[in-house]
Amino acid sequence: MPIVKVNNLNMYYQVCGEGDPLVILQEAGIEISSMYNVLDAFAENYQVISLDNRGAGRTDMPDEPYSIEIMAEDTLNLMDEIGIESAHFLGMSMGARIALVIAAKYPERVKSLILNVAAAGFHDMFKSILEVSLENVDLREKLLQKTGIVFIQKYPPNPESFLRQLKAMVDFDGRDYLGQIKAPTLVINGTKDHLVPMELTEELTLGIRDVKLVLVDEGHYFAALKPELLINHSLEFLKEVGTKTVLKQNIKIV
Repeated sequence: MPIVKVNNLNMYYQVCGEGDPLVILQEAGIEISSMYNVLDAFAENYQVISLDNRGAGRTDMPDEPYSIEIMAEDTLNLMDEIGIESAHFLGMSMGARIALVIAAKYPERVKSLILNVAAAGFHDMFKSILEVSLENVDLREKLLQKTGIVFIQKYPPNPESFLRQLKAMVDFDGRDYLGQIKAPTLVINGTKDHLVPMELTEELTLGIRDVKLVLVDEGHYFAALKPELLINHSLEFLKEVGTKTVLKQNIKIV
């Protein structure tokens, strides 16, 4: 079983396919085996590196606070251990925040950046609701019930580690990172996303210098329900990156 020690953490990962390295970072609570359709599609053209973030899947779930920055370091340490100097990155929701940090702090490691259902942080009102829910026992239980699909995966997180990932997202404010991103970037977000309203998509894209925005008429979980939307637009973007045709603020609505 492919496990490597990073940051005093036993991390589970997989590598499949051949070509330019592409690191795929999942959203909160999601583990590798739940992503097989997306991973297989990209592995036809790229060397896909996928991993279970701390607190999810077959990676350790330490009983300590998590942060997006710590998970970014986990990812980079994994890349070092398996000999990946630089790569394209695709991050979804929490994974997008992790990829954003890597691109801002370590630009030499990032060839291009794909951010899916992404924002630099939560809307203030939603953030306050989440903070209260995480602190109150009864509300925390209701939150876990609403996200119960996470716990029926083949390798689910435990409730506490999942909540630690959510707390890391609540605590994260990536706005200061946006101007530091140099890699060509694709943001692919949904117009019906209640977790990432359009003003947060606008904030994200206005803050990144070399960005292409694709809007799909879907909600937050469209990559799971209609994975071809994520896959096709991402592959098109990666092809554009290879031919140097990414344009600043090129917006496409589908």
